[in-house]
Amino acid sequence: MSTKIIVLGSINYDIVAKSTRLPNIGETVEGTSIDMYVGGKGSNQAVQSAMLGAQTFFIGSTGSDQQGIAVRNGISSKGVDIRYLYISSTHRTGCASIFIDSSGDNKLVYAPGSNKTITQDIVDAALKDIATAEVFITQNEINSDMVYYGLKKARAAGATTVLNPAPALPLDKIVFKLVDYITPNETESETYTGLLRSNMKLDDWARKNAEWFLERGVKNVCITMGEKGSYFYNGKEEIYLDAFKITPVDTTAAGDSFNGGFAYGIANKWPIQKCMELGNACGALASLTIGAQNSICSFDEVMNFLTNQRGKIT
Repeated sequence: MSTKIIVLGSINYDIVAKSTRLPNIGETVEGTSIDMYVGGKGSNQAVQSAMLGAQTFFIGSTGSDQQGIAVRNGISSKGVDIRYLYISSTHRTGCASIFIDSSGDNKLVYAPGSNKTITQDIVDAALKDIATAEVFITQNEINSDMVYYGLKKARAAGATTVLNPAPALPLDKIVFKLVDYITPNETESETYTGLLRSNMKLDDWARKNAEWFLERGVKNVCITMGEKGSYFYNGKEEIYLDAFKITPVDTTAAGDSFNGGFAYGIANKWPIQKCMELGNACGALASLTIGAQNSICSFDEVMNFLTNQRGKIT
């Protein structure tokens, strides 16, 4: 393993219910299946980077409950190093209830539990590995003070920092100055910038949203746009990359898989378009299976997909 990636983030026990359509408020619909999976944005991203071949360490917190045992075993079995995954004796493991319709669209209710109780001591325990990592990535499903603290420590250690601002929660302006790459989706980008795509052409919208982040200190912006692909801008280089044509089954982990693949490319110092193409492929493949981490594919599977779709990336 030639690259090291550190992920500070959330880990959840997911309960996934599928039905032909999503219920309206106050309505009960009959489901076609209910399953349990390991999820959470942070651990999904860690699993994707590990399955691509990076030495991946996960920093986070679970409860001491049965769900905690299940999620710890789950990501460990995928190759993620969990030595920095703290076990809380006072808070339950995070849990997400996910509802999916026949088109693959979903709604989600998330109870963070121990994910919101990460401390400086938990992060500090991993400083030795952060100091030798190529990439440090975090998200907004943990307590915001540790998003800032983790980015600050990673930047000081010389790691390339990636912030996936999901969900789109308020961030202190100082956080943006610590971010080398920010990876919002359309909705998250609009929430931060207030610039709505419905009010302008897609090209103009993407550029203006990216400029908003750059003006606040972020070095590079990569916006994921689902079936419309992804967009990158850093003030000098601008890339629009089409999505792969697929029929999604469940998009739950698609964004996380993109981020894990994108971070893997960055860690290996690939050209940015190659990083985006790998991320797009990881996200597309993760959309073809119900569930989060069980839908995440290996390096060989992703490369085979790329070969079949567009030819091998070089």
